[in-house]
Amino acid sequence: MKRFTGWQNWLVVASGVYTLLAMTWTTAMGSSNAYMTAGGIALIVIGAINLALPGTPAAEWVQLVVALLVVASPWMGSFASGMPGVAWNTWIPGVVALVATGMAVKPAMREYHEHHHATSH
Repeated sequence: MKRFTGWQNWLVVASGVYTLLAMTWTTAMGSSNAYMTAGGIALIVIGAINLALPGTPAAEWVQLVVALLVVASPWMGSFASGMPGVAWNTWIPGVVALVATGMAVKPAMREYHEHHHATSH
């Protein structure tokens, strides 16, 4: 796999950008801005790492955990029930990132094993 070609990781970066931008059209509640900022930046950074270093399963697994944390952040930050609009603008990109990452893990593992198997002989 070539660098910067994994559509799944581009989708994760886009999900991070959306999470950051969503703060401009939603009303903050409690710590929602902090969670959305942290989650958006984390998705952008780990997505960019996976784009730059394709075939790195460990980074894909980290990305999966980050996506799970973004999905969980409305509950962790106590803004899931008070302002559901804010929560939905976190849940949706989090789930998109989670599904995209789930689709990227197997190809990354396959590429990693093919590359390391070929160089061990």
